[in-house]
Amino acid sequence: MATYAITSKDIQGPIGQPYPDTRAGLGRIRAWLDGITAKYERRRRYERTVTELSALNDRILSDIGIGRHQIHEVALQLSQRRA
Repeated sequence: MATYAITSKDIQGPIGQPYPDTRAGLGRIRAWLDGITAKYERRRRYERTVTELSALNDRILSDIGIGRHQIHEVALQLSQRRA
């Protein structure tokens, strides 16, 4: 029994359309992965900032102009900045 490799020409013939180039989708996949990575990094920055600010005492927080009730808001604003 002979083996036969299917090529893009075999597929283009019956459907009358060119076979999609898989490289075209790689850009979209890369952009999607970059978006997920950026979200992950923003979340890490947010959590790290909350942890570090929460470890400070109220006097130090007051000296830098942050109330303890503002820690999450400040961390969110700082995490949105580009590193």
